[in-house]
Amino acid sequence: MKIALYSRQRGEEEQQFVNTVIEYLEEQKFEMIIHGYCLPEGSSHEFFNNHADLIKQGHIDFMVSIGGDGSFIDAANLVGNLNIPLVGINTGRIGFLSGIKKDNFKDCFQMLLNRRYTLEKRALLHVSGSEPLSLTSASAINDVTIRTTDSDNISAITVWADGQKINTYWADGLIVATPTGSTAYSMSCGGPILHPQAQVVVLTPIAPHSLNVRPLVIPSNTELTIEVDVRNGKYALCLDSQRTIVNSHIRLNIQEEKFYIQTVLFENSHFYNVIREKLLWGLDKRNV
Repeated sequence: MKIALYSRQRGEEEQQFVNTVIEYLEEQKFEMIIHGYCLPEGSSHEFFNNHADLIKQGHIDFMVSIGGDGSFIDAANLVGNLNIPLVGINTGRIGFLSGIKKDNFKDCFQMLLNRRYTLEKRALLHVSGSEPLSLTSASAINDVTIRTTDSDNISAITVWADGQKINTYWADGLIVATPTGSTAYSMSCGGPILHPQAQVVVLTPIAPHSLNVRPLVIPSNTELTIEVDVRNGKYALCLDSQRTIVNSHIRLNIQEEKFYIQTVLFENSHFYNVIREKLLWGLDKRNV
C-alpha cells in the first residue's frame, strides 16, 4: 500500500508527531512519499511538492493529511482530479474534516489495511472570470468568498442563478459554500449546516446591511454569475485559503466542479457523529 503524507510547516512538537507517524509506517512496511514541508531532515524517502509530482508517482492508495482542516484542504488541492482518497489525522482544534485523533492514528492505518472503511464523495466549486484570474487553483472545497478590500467600503454584490437574478446584496461580502464548507465560514455567518451528500450550495451574506436578507440554499448544478460594485474598484476573491485581488469590472462565474474528492470514512466518523462531537450537541443533563 502506497501512502502520500502531507503536513504544513509547523513547530518542533508537530514535526515530532509527523516523525512518529513516519516511523510507524516504516515499521508496518508501508510505501511512502512525503511532502517536502514535513520531510524529516536526512530522510531518504521520495518526496513531492505539488500536483505534478503526484502524477509522476503513478498509483497512490491514500493521501494522509496531518494537521487541522486547513491542512486537509491543502492536501485535497494537491490531489485535485487524481481521485486519491483522503484521510485526515487531526492535530488542530475542531477538525470537521480531519477526524482521526492523534492517540489512535495507528488504528486508522490498520483499518486501511483491512479495508474497514467507506469512501464518500465531496463536491467542489469551480471559479472563472470574464478575464483571467490570478489563481493557483480554480477549485474550492469549502467556499468561494467575495469581500471588500477596505473595511470602509460597502459592496453591492449582484447574483444571477442560471440567468435569473437572485438579489443585489449590500453587505461586507458573500460566501458561496459547498456542503463541506457549510460548517466553516458560512456557519459562523449564520448559514445552515448541510449534509456532505446534499446536492446543494448555500449563499451566505457577510454582515448584510438589510435585516431581511438571509442565507439561500440552491441546487448544486446551478450556474452562478456574480458582479461586484465597490467604491475603490477592487475586491478580494478567496477560494478556501487562496486569495487574490480582482478588478470590479470582472464578472465571476461559479459552478460545480467536474470532479470530486473522496474522503475516507471509518467507524464513528460519519457526519452525524462528527457534528455531535465537534459542536457539543446533546450536552444536556436530560440526555444522560
